[in-house]
Amino acid sequence: MKRIIITIIFVLITFISVTFAVSAILLNSDKILNSFSIISVDNVSHFFAINFEKVKAAEYYEIVVYDENNVEVFSEKVKKNNVSINLEKINYNAKYKIVIYAYDKLSDSIAVLNPYIFTYSEPTFSEENNLVMNNDENYKLIINGNLHKKNYLIRISDNGYKLVEEKLTTNEYMINKKYYKDLEQKLDIEIIDGITSIDKITLYNKMSPISNIVIKTPENDSTLNFNDVTLIYEGGENATKYLIQIYKDNHLIKEAEVKKNKCIISAELFEKAANYKIKINAMYKDYNDYTKSGEVQFKMNEKDTLKPVYLNVSPKYIKPGTKLILNNPNAEGTIYFTTNGEDPVSSGTKYTEPIIVNGNMILKAVVMEPNKNNSIVQAFDINVGTKETYSVYLSPSNQDGNYGVPKTGYRNEMVEMNDLTNYIEKKLQQYGVKVYRNSSYGNINLWVSDSKYYGVDLHLAIHSNASSDHQSYGVETWINEEASKSYSLAYLLQNAIYGIYYNEEEAASRGVKYANGSLGEINDEFVPFGILLEIAHHDYEKDAYWIMQNKELIANTIADTILKYFGII
Repeated sequence: MKRIIITIIFVLITFISVTFAVSAILLNSDKILNSFSIISVDNVSHFFAINFEKVKAAEYYEIVVYDENNVEVFSEKVKKNNVSINLEKINYNAKYKIVIYAYDKLSDSIAVLNPYIFTYSEPTFSEENNLVMNNDENYKLIINGNLHKKNYLIRISDNGYKLVEEKLTTNEYMINKKYYKDLEQKLDIEIIDGITSIDKITLYNKMSPISNIVIKTPENDSTLNFNDVTLIYEGGENATKYLIQIYKDNHLIKEAEVKKNKCIISAELFEKAANYKIKINAMYKDYNDYTKSGEVQFKMNEKDTLKPVYLNVSPKYIKPGTKLILNNPNAEGTIYFTTNGEDPVSSGTKYTEPIIVNGNMILKAVVMEPNKNNSIVQAFDINVGTKETYSVYLSPSNQDGNYGVPKTGYRNEMVEMNDLTNYIEKKLQQYGVKVYRNSSYGNINLWVSDSKYYGVDLHLAIHSNASSDHQSYGVETWINEEASKSYSLAYLLQNAIYGIYYNEEEAASRGVKYANGSLGEINDEFVPFGILLEIAHHDYEKDAYWIMQNKELIANTIADTILKYFGII
């Protein structure tokens, strides 16, 4: 009888446990990103209608299109799972891949199970076409693609007025100079299939193909805090090169090409209380007379700007009772914070001891000092919860031509950083972290797209450094910019590696640096949480020797810092 009662109690306990477990799953099912698939993709020319399964926990989706070299050619964030996108820049007979990512409210992501791969088959205007017509010559327009599978038309228009419309039968179409000779002329050319425009190009005669440049930030004649300068400009379409020029009191101090309509200019170029002018020149090929320019003038403040606060743990999944430590990376200054989302500059409490986490909160913090400019306000969305499995993408250097100091045994950067990464991988896996790893024979575009597809919590590039005179030494860590989400972990890693480095000189800690879009593996546009480590200098004897003698220690220090940051240990 006793055995029967025990059995019944055991069955009841099991039933109750299973019931609670199932209930918990059901109650939280709308908070978990579930796997999803693309249902259909249909296109009319470069317009693509995409239908995919809805993800309950998704706050939004991102549609990304990659070319065959894994370069991102299109990206758009959407709310619906039925969307239409316009891929104007795709080319005939080129291969593309459409990948959809679902993001939850914490910005965790999951990629679609079945990315859509296609080859674009409609004819397009060749990229070899020169947008500038020669005033005294007929223009030869090059068209890529099979023009015989449909009855394509070519249409030439002047400001909406149709000049020519006829059947398109050849891949080299001649435009008679009579339509533009001696005129400041813009011609719009289209390939037409019935009533559908397949592709468009605009050609120019005696005028610039480049649209006007307008600088949005910084404002003209403003006074800026002494810090990196964010430059944002609009326009410049069709330019093949963008040249930035920086002047101090009308003397050119820096000139460089930029690729995007946003760039960050390092504070190292500026001096306090000095006057500057930034000029953007948008150029088309060698047509210097057609350059379009925009410029802005400003003055640098006399005060230094403080670096922002960094946190000891990841804010995304925190256990109740966790102590949040706010760290000041400056030699001076006081931290002020709020936990209700209010501005800490005006409403902050002085930070004196760790903050105990008892529930979700919006933590904001700033560093202030009377004789310096305030740091930027850091906002941390503190979320109480747990994550079942963390994942990290490890990307050791593939630079096999970067040789180290031979007498130390350092062969080349690819070999030694891959060897060091083996230890990092082993330690992370011991604690249940899912590790993905790059191929040394791949390229950055592939690594970045793979990392994003896996939806990892951290993309970590591992390198060793070098200098032109082979006399530099020390440790440095790179992220995209000061506002990057990886800022806190970058500081923790920098401090941890410097903490075991043989040289205690302050200069040996070269600090956390900002790539401002120039390094693909940490560019916030492509990698949500990326960090690049430069673990000492392989061309400096003492550094190379330190790496070779301490690989496992360095690797375990890196892995332990990551594990602590994510609350795994």
